[in-house]
Amino acid sequence: MSITARAKAIKLNHILVATDLSRASLWSLPYVSAIAGEYDSTIYIGHVIPLWVYTAARPQSFDIIEKECREHAQAELDRFSAEIKSQNINVQTLLSEGDVGIVIPDWCKQHDIDLIAVGTTGRSGVRKLFLGSVAEEIIRAAERPVLTVGRASSRRRSGPSRSILCATDFSKDSLLCASYALSMASHCRARLIVLTVIDEREEPESRASVVERLRALISNNSTLTSELEFLVASGNPAKKILEIAREHSADLITVGVRGAGGFARAASHFGSTAHDIIVGSSCPVLTVRASK
Repeated sequence: MSITARAKAIKLNHILVATDLSRASLWSLPYVSAIAGEYDSTIYIGHVIPLWVYTAARPQSFDIIEKECREHAQAELDRFSAEIKSQNINVQTLLSEGDVGIVIPDWCKQHDIDLIAVGTTGRSGVRKLFLGSVAEEIIRAAERPVLTVGRASSRRRSGPSRSILCATDFSKDSLLCASYALSMASHCRARLIVLTVIDEREEPESRASVVERLRALISNNSTLTSELEFLVASGNPAKKILEIAREHSADLITVGVRGAGGFARAASHFGSTAHDIIVGSSCPVLTVRASK
């Protein structure tokens, strides 16, 4: 199936915003709302109460503490969802207890989630995601695309994307990612920049032939009506991707990630690279992993 055909088939009907109820974990909401407006999506705002909050409770007070925790969490989820509802967007809340590494995948299956959104905090990047190591696991291993929004992104305009940078190394993961980029660019009528970064230490094929390979990714029957640009750069992939994103005022970076172990694996072109992009980006980053 061509990338254009895949892009036409992509649906973002159900989007999960995972939150620990902190401000940082909700930085993705304006972006998710904009996506939902374009795709007519339903947004699920979900919170998992960690079991450790009950460890200090005396047996006789456990039920009371559990009830209070659930009531507080539900009140917060209702408050968050009220603003989204005011935009005429369908929204539902999800509340559970346990291990987020188990609950979130279960939610994805139960509600047919197409996209997961998470917030990052501080300057330490993914290692300081609000879900900690579990959030990194979501990005690395989730079969759904993951949208990460950090502190710098939260200060940007958060309407529909006007410029999308799609980074590809022609791997299966990045080709699937390109179809998401094309779909979102078509829906948002955004400029699409397709970029590949070649290793300057190796003798690459001519840049013209690389550009032709990039052009071949998107067939002539693409529904994209806005500007389309193809770029080839050399150097450190993460640095170049971030540099070009800044130069072109990208509102979104899309990048493929390898399968199991790939997110943190230095040998993977978009393994450690994806981590560095998320840490350094001043705009949201969409990571996509091809199914096993």
